[in-house]
Amino acid sequence: MTPQLLMLIITILTLLFIGYCFIFSKWVIGAFIAVFIQSVLLFSIRYFCQDKEFGDAFTHSFDFLTIVIVIIFAIYKINKDKSSE
Repeated sequence: MTPQLLMLIITILTLLFIGYCFIFSKWVIGAFIAVFIQSVLLFSIRYFCQDKEFGDAFTHSFDFLTIVIVIIFAIYKINKDKSSE
């Protein structure tokens, strides 16, 4: 299986999962986690299988929106844990 085909399959599965989460209101935060996991998988494929440089693989796998969403989610979880104490 070629790396491009594998990345396409991962992206399609992620989009289907996100659509399922939002359409059926199931575990919405899971959609954001899926985007992060997809980015990690795409980075791994680009870095290890396609032999791209670290910086190129990182910038093509993690878009700005993904990074912002993960940071906001982490801040939210930290604040939620502190307020529940």
